[in-house]
Amino acid sequence: MNKFHLEKLPLRHLFIISLIINGVLVLSGLLAKFILPPEIPLYYGLPKNEDQLAKSIYIILPALISILITITNTVLSIISTSIYLKKTLAFASISITILSIVATYKIIFLVGSF
Repeated sequence: MNKFHLEKLPLRHLFIISLIINGVLVLSGLLAKFILPPEIPLYYGLPKNEDQLAKSIYIILPALISILITITNTVLSIISTSIYLKKTLAFASISITILSIVATYKIIFLVGSF
């Protein structure tokens, strides 16, 4: 019976880098909580009023969602037999990580008090 190993994944370093970057992003979000106001504009897709606001601790939400997506993509890559799908999932993980970095730091620099 085949055992599923992370070593068999093509571009496995992208999954690992994505998880490390998201971990650092969670830590920096927790540290940024001290310079952020009590509420931050996190939900940009909602109408422009108080619905966009969230508690400042939720600044780590994009990184946590990115970690969840990366773990899901890693599991799907391990299960999949298609090399193309494995590589696509690896690049999707790093792309989601980059988008969560941009979203988090945009909010921090927009409303943070430096």
